[in-house]
Amino acid sequence: LSEAQKTDLIAEVDFQNLKAAKLSEIEVATERKETKEAELTDTLLKAAKAKDDREETTAAMEADQEFLANMQKDCQKEDEQYKARVKVRTEEIVALSETLTILNEDEARDLFGKTSAGEKPPTFLQVATSEQVAVQDQAVERAMQRIANVARKHKNWSLVSLAVRVRLDAFTEVKVAMDKMLAELNKQQKEEYAKWELCKKDIDHTEDDIKVAENTKEDLDEKHLNLVNTIETLKKEIEELKADEEAMEVALKQAGEQRKAESVLYQTEISDQRATTNILNKALARLKTFYTPELLETHARQQQEPNRPGFAVGDKPAEPKDYAKSAGAGGVIQLLMKVIEDAEASEKQLEISEQKLQDAYAAFVKSTTATIQADRDAIAEKNEQLAAANAEKSETEGAKLSNKMGLEELNSLLQAHHTDCDWLLKYFDLRQKARQDDIDSITDAKAVLSGAGLGK
Repeated sequence: LSEAQKTDLIAEVDFQNLKAAKLSEIEVATERKETKEAELTDTLLKAAKAKDDREETTAAMEADQEFLANMQKDCQKEDEQYKARVKVRTEEIVALSETLTILNEDEARDLFGKTSAGEKPPTFLQVATSEQVAVQDQAVERAMQRIANVARKHKNWSLVSLAVRVRLDAFTEVKVAMDKMLAELNKQQKEEYAKWELCKKDIDHTEDDIKVAENTKEDLDEKHLNLVNTIETLKKEIEELKADEEAMEVALKQAGEQRKAESVLYQTEISDQRATTNILNKALARLKTFYTPELLETHARQQQEPNRPGFAVGDKPAEPKDYAKSAGAGGVIQLLMKVIEDAEASEKQLEISEQKLQDAYAAFVKSTTATIQADRDAIAEKNEQLAAANAEKSETEGAKLSNKMGLEELNSLLQAHHTDCDWLLKYFDLRQKARQDDIDSITDAKAVLSGAGLGK
């Protein structure tokens, strides 16, 4: 029966160990399944987002290509119109130049002089002497040549028209036209300078904003990467802590089952030992009730004084008497007492061993429970850190999206500034100089007509 109980106990312990191992494997497999499902969900979300981004990028690219095609078409049209305007303007300048040449010929001057006797002569002259007429003609010629030279240099048809008017109109009308043109040129000069300053300011300001936005983008990218790494690290640490906690729980469960088996085995052994001791005590008591104490003393004396060589062996034995109690029973009784003492010592040793095993189990339970609680506390703390990191990651992604939209708007604004200002910035000095030349020529011509001369 004892052997059968031990066999059943060992089978039960093996079964419990196998059960704990299989449960642990099931828990690990379940955890892996949940992890893979989460990864699958995340991958599907990323794929959907990537698909949406691809569609948006494709739509943006198609819109950009359409815009580029339209812009190329418009640019080609503008180039054709510009060439046509340049051709017309060139022809106009040639025609006006030829007109000036015709008006400056000697034959034309003679005809103008002959026709100056009418009521309303078509020249600058009023009633004057021939010397005054000559001086005025020279002044008109010098003013016209001054304006015409600048007009040819800059291909300015407005100055060409003004030169023709200097030759044909009266002084007063010419001066009024000059004043108007000077006012307009000065106005254009100031407005162009103001726009030039504004363009530089707007471009510089926008470029500074873009630089700040790009720096912010780099900071957000770095922060996002750090948060992703932190989240991955926290997830890995949480998984390791959970695995450690599960291992500790399994170990604690196995230790409990082992302690239970050891306790059952101890109870069986101590019971058998006590039963053996009881049987031996009963046998000893029965012998003691049969044999007298005198026999025990005789047996002890014989044991203490054995026959030795050279000693007398004693008197001759007497004649046999009737059958009596054996004197050797004392040795048997002492042997039984020795066996009983050994059994009692074994029982005490079993109790000491059981107490040591119980103490070791209690210490293991205490330390393992503390470790499990520490792991649970760490898991809770890291879950809080993980939630905070995920929240901060979401905020960072929102900030990145806002920064991306703002950066796109700034780049579009910068492109618009360049489209509006590049031509002006490139030719500003040239245009300012050309316009100033126009202003100086008109001022000089006006001075000539007013009698100041050019000082040449």
